[in-house]
Amino acid sequence: MTSEERREARYQRRKAARQARKQARNDSLGTLAEVFSFRDMFRYGLKCCNGVRWKQSTQNFERHLFSGTARRRREVLSGQWKPGKYVHFTLRERGKVRPIDAPHINDRQIHKTLCNNVLIPLYGPSMIYANGASQRGKGLHFHYKLLEDQLREQFRKNGREGAVFLMDFHHFFPSAPHALIYQRHRDLILNEQIRAIADTVVASVPGGVGMPLGVEPSQQEMVALPSSLDNWLKCQKSIHGAGHYMDDYATVLDSIDQAEEIMEETIRRAEAMGLQVNRNKCHIVPLDKPFRFCKCKFYLTETGRVITHGARDGMKAARRKIRLYKKRVDAGEMTVPQAEDQLQGHIAYYENFDDHGRVMHLRRIIHATFKGGENHV
Repeated sequence: MTSEERREARYQRRKAARQARKQARNDSLGTLAEVFSFRDMFRYGLKCCNGVRWKQSTQNFERHLFSGTARRRREVLSGQWKPGKYVHFTLRERGKVRPIDAPHINDRQIHKTLCNNVLIPLYGPSMIYANGASQRGKGLHFHYKLLEDQLREQFRKNGREGAVFLMDFHHFFPSAPHALIYQRHRDLILNEQIRAIADTVVASVPGGVGMPLGVEPSQQEMVALPSSLDNWLKCQKSIHGAGHYMDDYATVLDSIDQAEEIMEETIRRAEAMGLQVNRNKCHIVPLDKPFRFCKCKFYLTETGRVITHGARDGMKAARRKIRLYKKRVDAGEMTVPQAEDQLQGHIAYYENFDDHGRVMHLRRIIHATFKGGENHV
């Protein structure tokens, strides 16, 4: 047997093993009736009510949860379930105006069941460890700590010789290619009935383009969408310092030349998948310079210490709130302890970083404003 034949045989064995693991994961889900069991749908229906029980629609939904769950389950099992219309509104979040398309709570019950019983178990094994947006046990500060560890490890290997490649997608949710999502469904969801439900959720998107913000299946679909790009960086290029949070990439590399090479190939592969790369936000920063990732400033010092600073816009927002709460306290609409409790979130945010000076500055302002002394707001 020649070397090419042995290589082909090894490839076929690995391919068969991957297919067997994929089939085992799908078999563990069970049938459509087991995935959308009354017990699971009822439990996730209760979770949909958390935090929004002040809404009349939520109160009506919970009042008829037993009969409504049985009716929606019959529709799902018979293939007659069709998502309702989305409610469109806009939010201003961290200075950005974001269009939100919210589904009705009846559809949210099915969305949550689909995500927890199908999408998360099937998408998780193909996702890299450094991709933890909307994942249980991870989150934004998990990525901050992971990036700090990667920078310290790079310093132990090569000092401050190296660079960080930063990349950002443009209109990540609104421009998501449906063809790529449907292809992932065909590859990973082997049960045709379950796959039809997942396809129906994607096809119900308003406008027929992209994925809406504020929908739980959209979060799971989009966080796992660039998995092939992540695995190329981690496995084929053997880049340990690669990771991303939703649409923000930060890759720690050994040299600027390597970073330039990786940047060109990464952008080419991302655009070939149908993702839009924001080239204005693609940068290569030497490790001896500070850089920002997800509004957090990182700086690797000469001693190998990683210094992090939170977003400075938070100080402006805190001052605005202090002035607002001062007016309410003077008008008798709010007590001083209530105002201090409302402002603890800004202090707690900066306590996660190396921002002791900002923490003390905010405390001095709060003390001077509400407990006498000079007002420095």
